[in-house]
Amino acid sequence: MTDILTTTQIKAVDKKRGHRFCPPKKDLAKIPGLYETEEVSIQDKIAHLHFFSGGADWYIFELDKDTGVAFGWAELHPGCGEWGYIDLVELGSVDVGFPAVERDCWFSPTPISELDKLK
Repeated sequence: MTDILTTTQIKAVDKKRGHRFCPPKKDLAKIPGLYETEEVSIQDKIAHLHFFSGGADWYIFELDKDTGVAFGWAELHPGCGEWGYIDLVELGSVDVGFPAVERDCWFSPTPISELDKLK
């Protein structure tokens, strides 16, 4: 597995965050690869990571660990979200002041049915 999720750009913003943008490799290894959950019904899909900044949220369901491209739900404005691809290297490198995009360090893998924002 390439360590693309700890690029120099992400590490620079990690100092401002006060924690690592990405979880340890052992946790990343548990996230299904891209397209691996295509046959899983929406209500049974599992969000493995949650990132946030201000009122915006990103939930990660699949991840290509070599490129940092993820598939998930992005809600940049309350009540206005969509499914799509999320470049975690780009997201983790965003540094437009404070707050930077942060990883929810207390988030545990959660089925969609238990995520209020996605019901």
